[in-house]
Amino acid sequence: MRSRVAIGWVLAALISAVLCAGCSSASASAHYPGAIDACKLPGPNARTQLAPGTVEIPADSVKTAEAKIVPQDRSSDDNELTTCKRLFARDLGGGKPNLQDYRLVTIAVVRFTTSDADEAATKASQLMTDALGDHSGVRLATGVGDEAGFSEQWAAVRTGNVVLVLAIADGGTEAALIPPATLDNIQAMVTDMTTTLQRDYQG
Repeated sequence: MRSRVAIGWVLAALISAVLCAGCSSASASAHYPGAIDACKLPGPNARTQLAPGTVEIPADSVKTAEAKIVPQDRSSDDNELTTCKRLFARDLGGGKPNLQDYRLVTIAVVRFTTSDADEAATKASQLMTDALGDHSGVRLATGVGDEAGFSEQWAAVRTGNVVLVLAIADGGTEAALIPPATLDNIQAMVTDMTTTLQRDYQG
């Protein structure tokens, strides 16, 4: 029984580490007053971190499963949701992509727009804990059969009035041939995006 408790505690710690990648920068004092371009957040090493052995292709080249990575799928009265979808396929050589073996990288940015900075930060915190906190950081996407080899890794971070969410999905009939993204890859990507956000968008 004691060992089960210990294992549960370790799993909880790992989950917290994924959910709170970059939480040291999640102070209420950080505020982002203007619109954020989600596609401009990844740094120059993002492709190296998340898509080894692939080439980038137009985002509509492959019909991919639509999976919500935040509960709301559109902006509302008190927040602004922006997303960015980037698609990669395994390189067959010479830059020729194999469209049966792909990696989908989706970034969502939820910016709470109320003028009260503390209230906006509180709402961002609630999104992290109430709506996103039930994810384990690694989950199976729904709506696609197991035979498609479709799995998803996920992480999120809050800073001030903004929540960043990153989902990396590998899919296609030969998905196992793409080296999987690791927890370190994902955390490096989220940290990189947070750094860009703070540098380019903080008021």
